Amino acid sequence: MKSVRIVAVLMMLVGLAVAQEISEKLPSGLSQDLLTVAQGNRSLSMFVAAAQSSGMAKILREQGPLTVFALSNRAFANLPKGDLENLLKNQAAMHFLLAHYVAHGNIAQDDSASLLSARTLVGIKLRTDIRSEGSYVNGAKLGQGDIRCTNGMIHVLDFFDPGLVHDAVVLAKASRREK
Repeated sequence: MKSVRIVAVLMMLVGLAVAQEISEKLPSGLSQDLLTVAQGNRSLSMFVAAAQSSGMAKILREQGPLTVFALSNRAFANLPKGDLENLLKNQAAMHFLLAHYVAHGNIAQDDSASLLSARTLVGIKLRTDIRSEGSYVNGAKLGQGDIRCTNGMIHVLDFFDPGLVHDAVVLAKASRREK
């Protein structure tokens, strides 16, 4: 009886491993929303935490289509420590910053016309630069891109626009003084 249970558990584990391998080979994210796909990407754990703490998570789950220029852990690690602390402590400032990296519509990495005309959640045009070596958004070269999700697309960026970070930190400090 004990060996039957062991065999059953082993078969279940093998089944889970096969299912995971199959799901990893499927086109990424096609059955999951933007936030869920980002949660499954280890290099975006800081972005996910920031989205959750800022209230942006609900937007990434429920709205769309959106194109998210998700900032990698490397981007967060390269922020000055004081700036990162200020942003993490202030929901509105982090929301302000992240909203500059989310655009309306599904924008593929090679769709330069859509990139050039894209508007962020705060209504301003993305700062884009299309060069022969690649496309840049808010000063960062598009890295891993075209991660398709049910409600949009994700592109990964490896650093923040210093001007946007500055504006968000100023907002965080101003709102702290008002309290």
